[in-house]
Amino acid sequence: MALNKFMHPRNIYRTPPDFGKLAKLYPEFNNISKMDVTGKVSIDFKDPNALKVLTKCLLKNDFDLDVDIPEDRLVPTLPLRLNYILWIEDLLNAIEKINNIWGLDIGTGACAVYPLLAARKNKWHMIGTETDDISFQKAEENVKRNHLQDLIEVRKNLTSSVIEQLFEDEFKQVFDFSMCNPPFYSSVQELCESRSPARLPPKNGFTGSPQELITEGGELQFCRKYLKESKIYKDKVLIYTTMVGHKYNLKELLQDLKLEGITHTYTEFCQGRVTRWGLAWTYQDFDIFQLVPPRDQPRKKHAPIVYLLPQIPNIPYNVDNVINKLIIILNTLNIYHKVLNKRGNNIILDVTATTNTWSNQRRKRRLMKKLETNDCKKTKIDHTEYTTSSTEDSNSNETLNETNHFEKSIHATLKDEDNDLKPHTSSNDKETVPVIEPIVHAILKVLKKENDILMEMEYLDGSAGKEGLHQIVQYIKNNWK
Repeated sequence: MALNKFMHPRNIYRTPPDFGKLAKLYPEFNNISKMDVTGKVSIDFKDPNALKVLTKCLLKNDFDLDVDIPEDRLVPTLPLRLNYILWIEDLLNAIEKINNIWGLDIGTGACAVYPLLAARKNKWHMIGTETDDISFQKAEENVKRNHLQDLIEVRKNLTSSVIEQLFEDEFKQVFDFSMCNPPFYSSVQELCESRSPARLPPKNGFTGSPQELITEGGELQFCRKYLKESKIYKDKVLIYTTMVGHKYNLKELLQDLKLEGITHTYTEFCQGRVTRWGLAWTYQDFDIFQLVPPRDQPRKKHAPIVYLLPQIPNIPYNVDNVINKLIIILNTLNIYHKVLNKRGNNIILDVTATTNTWSNQRRKRRLMKKLETNDCKKTKIDHTEYTTSSTEDSNSNETLNETNHFEKSIHATLKDEDNDLKPHTSSNDKETVPVIEPIVHAILKVLKKENDILMEMEYLDGSAGKEGLHQIVQYIKNNWK
């Protein structure tokens, strides 16, 4: 089947909702909105309660869904959820599956938002699984509240498996697709440290419970478990899909699928400042691999910079010592770094530089050397026994003046360069915390291949461009001793 090269999500939320209209239709919206002097209605997106009311009003207004969202549970962002549903529509069209659709939602959550949207919008039959008692109870209530029991069933997952529990009994249903929005984080600490300090603070308030946000091993391990179970039940689901929250996890999962020869595709969901990815794979004879991310111009891929790290004398040549040395260098440069993944002899770091601390290092060393030499000269002059000759006193004073002037010049040069490295703040900002934007953001990988240890650095973004990354790599080379 010939497929359209670019498939765009047909999202109704391409423009902001009409808050004025919502305020007129729903009295509860007035409690979380405000109107300025021009008559424009707005809400505080950092207020979790405002997000909850907005989502409830949008679900009612656009889909005629009455959803109760608990106080301590995740408030689903509708544009992202709808984009996922629309992408699955594209996948089903690609395999020419149009009628009598059966879908599986893994970890449906308290709102059961995916089954509700799929059933109301497309009349799909949906089964949602849930492990948390409170979320399971709320999901059932939301299905009954909207009278969709004939299309949606919520099942309690009492096991640690992802999909295995569904197929252990006499359940014979073959699903056309499965979907999943897995927890992103492996621990509370990872959740707290997940956002790079170089990024701007989020615009939306934080919602969600630990059960919805945290899972053992994080998102990557969960998806790998999901993939492993899918291989056992190849014919139970025609197309497996999942949401992926971190780009580096997407790359790892794509590599896993490629190595095992599993037909797969992926897409990008990007709306506002949040980007997520959809990953799909199948064991059937379908041409889903022809689907590509829905972008008019796909992002340019940057080939990684590869460097063979030589052995340092008197230090054992292993990955742990190599990564420790790299971290020392990164700390010297004040480059923020975070371990993303560690598997055997492969380690992946996310590195972000917010100031240029690696340029003009030679020049600075030369200036410092001159300064040290100047200090020696000054000390020598201070300890010289002068004659009473006025001419000699004059010459000595001139020498001291020249020395002091030279010293001040060097200090001024170094100070100016250091000031250039500091983040800039707006003169209108009253807060002391500056907005810091990365000048180099990259992925650093340490890989052991046979007896060699390689470093790969892949440029992601930043104002210094790929040239800035080349300069960092050169600095590492120069200091690898």
